[in-house]
Amino acid sequence: MPVVRVPDEAGHTLTLLEVDGTYRATSRSVPGHENEIRSIPTWQARDDDVLICSYPKSGTHWIWEVVSMLMRSKAERVPGVKESAMLELIPQSRFDNLPSPRVLNTHLQYGQVPKDMLNRRCKILYMIRNPKDISVSFFNHHTKLLDYEFTGSWEQYLPRFLRGDVDCGSWFDFTLSWENFIVQIPDYPILAVYFEDMKNSNPLREIERIAAFLEVPCDVMFLERVAQLCNFNEMKRDKEPLEDAEDWRDGKPDMYRKGVVGDWKNWFTVGQNDLFDKVFSERMKNSQTNVRFS
Repeated sequence: MPVVRVPDEAGHTLTLLEVDGTYRATSRSVPGHENEIRSIPTWQARDDDVLICSYPKSGTHWIWEVVSMLMRSKAERVPGVKESAMLELIPQSRFDNLPSPRVLNTHLQYGQVPKDMLNRRCKILYMIRNPKDISVSFFNHHTKLLDYEFTGSWEQYLPRFLRGDVDCGSWFDFTLSWENFIVQIPDYPILAVYFEDMKNSNPLREIERIAAFLEVPCDVMFLERVAQLCNFNEMKRDKEPLEDAEDWRDGKPDMYRKGVVGDWKNWFTVGQNDLFDKVFSERMKNSQTNVRFS
């Protein structure tokens, strides 16, 4: 397994799996992990598959829970965690044996997902979040999960994030990849969902919009119950105990850290914000993605 330690300017490393030039999180539970990832484009889809795609720390757990409840027509906590249905963290055998309808999730770019899924026009939900908040959340994720063996500082981490020297690579590449897919196939059934709208605007309205996209018949009382169960604090209380405490620094799972909008303002210096804005304007100058820098 090509495990690499990717250094920053100060020599602090992040332990990752490198597959054909792309960094991924390592997984001790998937034998032949590198080859499993390479095989994903050949996996066979089902017509009722639903795929959630997002860059890490964009609210993937949150929307996976919402969509799973909607597809099951049950306002009940989904057993397990989203990694149990994450394309790049499961073997093909598990993918093939998941019961239908499968609610899958991924941090892969569109060209890396199963081709059969796109051919069948399986529904896709595309979650988008302010990348400044993502960078802060990803830093804490890398610092606290032991498999990354990371002890670097925030000061060196932000340039690393901007370069894409993290698992799943560059946020800019990921976002432009899915944006290009939407532009190239404008009639594909894909729904963009913004983290900030789910959090600050009107969560119930966004869940109603998701249900309509999925063509799931449901009443307002059901949707209100889903919204209540998928409130961040409720999910943190119920889902975090399912994480393996041995994977986390000091034995304290922290997958659900804050779930807020605008936490980046507590971390970025003026200089860091200027650097981020400069890189963002260069990389996203032709982008139509409406990032919400709250």
